[in-house]
Amino acid sequence: MQIEIAEPGRMIQTGSSLLRLIQNNNMPALDLLIRESIQNSLDARASNSRYVEMDFLTGHFRSEQLGKELDLLTQPLYKRYSNKECEFLAIRDSNTTGLTGVMDYKKVKNNDYGNLLKLVYEICKPQETEGAGGSWGIGKTVYFRVGIGLVIYYSRIKNDKGVYESRLAASLVENEMDSNAMIPVYNDMPKRGIAWWGERIRENVTQPVTDDEYIQNFLKIFEIMPYMKDETGTTIIIPYINPEALLSNNRIEYLNDSDKAIIPFWGYKIEDYLSIAAQRWYAPRLNNMNYQQGAYLRMRINDKGISYEDMEPVFKIIQSLYNRANYVETDEDDILNSVETKKTEAISVYKYLEDKTVGTLAFAKVSKEVLHMNAPDNKPEPYIYFNNEIRDSDVNRPTICYTRKPAMIVAYENVGAWVSNIASTSKDEYILGIFVLSSFNKLKNSPTVKSLEEYIRKSEMADHTSWSDWSEGNYNPRFVSKIQSNVNKIIGREFTEVKENKQPKINSGLGKMFGDMLLPPEGFGKGAGISRNSTGNSQTGKRSRFKFAIDTSSITYSDGSMVIPMILQSSPKKKLRRAEFDMIIDSESKKINISEWENKMCLETPFSIREYNIYIVNIDGKEYNQHSVMKADDSIELCGIQFAGKVTNKGTCHGLSIYSDEQHYVKIKINIIVDLNRNDIKPAFIFEKEE
Repeated sequence: MQIEIAEPGRMIQTGSSLLRLIQNNNMPALDLLIRESIQNSLDARASNSRYVEMDFLTGHFRSEQLGKELDLLTQPLYKRYSNKECEFLAIRDSNTTGLTGVMDYKKVKNNDYGNLLKLVYEICKPQETEGAGGSWGIGKTVYFRVGIGLVIYYSRIKNDKGVYESRLAASLVENEMDSNAMIPVYNDMPKRGIAWWGERIRENVTQPVTDDEYIQNFLKIFEIMPYMKDETGTTIIIPYINPEALLSNNRIEYLNDSDKAIIPFWGYKIEDYLSIAAQRWYAPRLNNMNYQQGAYLRMRINDKGISYEDMEPVFKIIQSLYNRANYVETDEDDILNSVETKKTEAISVYKYLEDKTVGTLAFAKVSKEVLHMNAPDNKPEPYIYFNNEIRDSDVNRPTICYTRKPAMIVAYENVGAWVSNIASTSKDEYILGIFVLSSFNKLKNSPTVKSLEEYIRKSEMADHTSWSDWSEGNYNPRFVSKIQSNVNKIIGREFTEVKENKQPKINSGLGKMFGDMLLPPEGFGKGAGISRNSTGNSQTGKRSRFKFAIDTSSITYSDGSMVIPMILQSSPKKKLRRAEFDMIIDSESKKINISEWENKMCLETPFSIREYNIYIVNIDGKEYNQHSVMKADDSIELCGIQFAGKVTNKGTCHGLSIYSDEQHYVKIKINIIVDLNRNDIKPAFIFEKEE
């Protein structure tokens, strides 16, 4: 193949700048490669395909054989490697469209460059299809960082005339200032460190080779089979890889009880690492025939398939949670069927969306047994599978991951805004959750972006490892921060806290308000009424700067229900971020929470909250006097403060969480309507706050 050497020019990239363009110092190079290559293939799926097939191949080749095929690179490669046997990594997909589009820039019309020019010859030209993985177009630079910067592209397409056509090209990106740079100087001009190989069509201009016989002989260097019959797809070959360097790249050091380094089983062979990395980032889509947004993913490594049975238990859990977040009915073999504590809940954002649902959260508390961490399996901790640090040796921090339409996991978060207000668990169990974006939801009044999917897609950085809020002029819906606060609120209210050195939750001083003070004599009362003047004998305790109290003198009753007025009030010296209450069962032996009563004791709940009437009197001294009625199992935002009912798995509402992003001092009145199914069991209330 003939060489085309990139010429210098204005505002163009050089090899050294391309290699720095997507520098991610926190994620291993193999993970970046898995994320980018699989997403490229999934974005290019054939329209009639139910799944995309991917093969990752490793092997050896003779350097001299490859060097002979690359014009003006033969001698530099021989000087560096002679005829040594070197290693390569190849990524092959099928059931995809292949590298379609024109091969010559002079034939580009309406800025439609096509997949071929975008992948092989361009940087910063992303996929334009809504819901595609990339939004920057520079993720493809990871291919140049896995080996020595040399990448070979082979593809077979069905062209516009319905004829199958093969294409072969190569490119090299290197640091042009390196003394060992291999690309020669062109016409005495400064080096750019970029070159391509193919069929020469003009002076220093090439396009991919289309000669099938030449392509088949070229592929024999790597013992890779060409596409046959009606197959279409793309194969990317990266020669001159260093497996040891790739396996040690950005590896987190885990220590055992004796402070000796733990290297997980996938840290020794590149094939094992690729398998775990594929599960890590594509668990929702790998072997998931319930995937609803297009083609699911099937994958082989050196001809050995990764079946669902081969997947690690922790990634089966992630897939199961993803399916639950999409309200897919589970089958008998679902790994979470035996898990007692699991929940799915939609998250709402008001005002900015045509449909208030911004996405769905699914989470579970799973034991070591479910994760196969006990003998004889002895699987590693979830943090090790997620490539996260183990931050505490005494408790387990929760882990939340999140994804949009392509179903690639963006990140696994066990610290920061996604989990900051979720309690830790004991070392014997783990809280795992996934948030799935409502990608098809539409934005209201957005100046440019029309769908929620595209808004979030544009918020991702080039390596797609996080979401963040961004503004269009005065338009800033703050979706991400609202999602994060709701994730914290929903999971936080579900689980109690393990005792740690620090205890962010402080009892308000009110403690428990017992049922003897609340329940009326049998048959008392005729009609339900709501008292809006909470001025009676409130049980406030001794803390005058804060109270969360019940006005017992203003409780009203009817047959089968009661209305309980509450007041939440704090001062400038007692600002709050979060407050909540729980209605529990006051038995003779102990206080029992509603979930335990329903799930462990299998009893029908004697009372439940039906409705909240919320009155915001003032916030930070500013008068609001805003009122809203909220159904018990709903959530609302009022004056920047979020209110969410606390609901059991069986749908019984038993409390209320009040949460804001910032600390405030407030005065809020809340009247709750409680349905009483029995008068012989007493309710009690527990109040808590977090400053």
